[in-house]
Amino acid sequence: MSPTDRKISFIAASTLLLSSLEYLIPKPLPFLRLGLANLPLLLVLQSIDYPPYFFILLLKAIGQGMVSGTLFSYLFFISLAGTMSSGFTMKLLKGLLKKRVSLVGISVVGAFVSNLAQLQVASWVVYGPAIWVAAPLMLGLGMITSIILGFLGERYLQYGSFPKTFLTDSFEPVLPTVEEQTHHIERTIAMIVAIAAILFAQGPIPLLMITLLMYAIQRMSRRKIRLLPPLMLLFSLILLALFEPSGQVIFTLGTLALTKGSIALALTKGLRLIALLSASQSLVSSNPRFKGRLASLLVLALSYFGILTACFRTVKGSLLERVDGALFCGAKGTLQAVHSSQNEQGSSVSIIITTILVVGISIASRVWM
Repeated sequence: MSPTDRKISFIAASTLLLSSLEYLIPKPLPFLRLGLANLPLLLVLQSIDYPPYFFILLLKAIGQGMVSGTLFSYLFFISLAGTMSSGFTMKLLKGLLKKRVSLVGISVVGAFVSNLAQLQVASWVVYGPAIWVAAPLMLGLGMITSIILGFLGERYLQYGSFPKTFLTDSFEPVLPTVEEQTHHIERTIAMIVAIAAILFAQGPIPLLMITLLMYAIQRMSRRKIRLLPPLMLLFSLILLALFEPSGQVIFTLGTLALTKGSIALALTKGLRLIALLSASQSLVSSNPRFKGRLASLLVLALSYFGILTACFRTVKGSLLERVDGALFCGAKGTLQAVHSSQNEQGSSVSIIITTILVVGISIASRVWM
């Protein structure tokens, strides 16, 4: 692996470290982000050329999908749109204006473009036009957090120890030990079939049954189930249903009306997405194989991410000191990631049988409707 590839994967891994910290914060919309993962991108805008920078953006988006378990769901496309649009906008702006623009200005513009792109894609794949009601909230929050992020970037460049080392041409992170994990091809195929069944199913009741079965599969795959994000997702969809009335009115709130048709549509959209997210979690746990340079970089980035996470847990001090220490630790290879084999212990037979039930409910939902 070349020094350039190591550097690309290490930067991508640092975005994943910050993204994993942000993922723990509850949000009203599942794709709403504070932008912490963009901090490493801000720091390398001038020191990285376009081709490596493109790979970093892809690794960031795919890696976030792998870590959070959203890679094979609608949310990945929303995240990808935000990452690529904001990343290239920030890179272009820095290239055109150079020292005439601060990291704060670049961060604000990047956040604005990212939020617009995410809102547009979210309106296409999940929420519909009603999502634009959330535009003022997202753009306003994005403005505030991007200003803070820009100041953090400026402060880290000024006071952090790692950027001075990292931005030199001689910087080469140590190549970590990459552990080859078993590819459970039967689970991969089963989850691809399950995803197709989820997309084919109709109606909130069949999708609720499928969602419960997908959670059972997720448990069999040894992936942690988090209930707060899907509940927040359902709440946001029902809230937005007030702006798209359809059918019999249940109750009114001023000029807004909640109707049976809008609730049924919101539940159908929400349960389908929750089921897809659960299927994505299980598919990720099957360790699907990717090929090519991007795949090699992704494996390396995830290895660095595991090391950075282990380092972050051991380093003490303020947040800045912990991030600085974790980056030094990861670059020097002081620690190696501890890989757990628990994801490989799930029963493939049980998963396949449960997937057959999912397919049966999906087909029945079309017959009954």
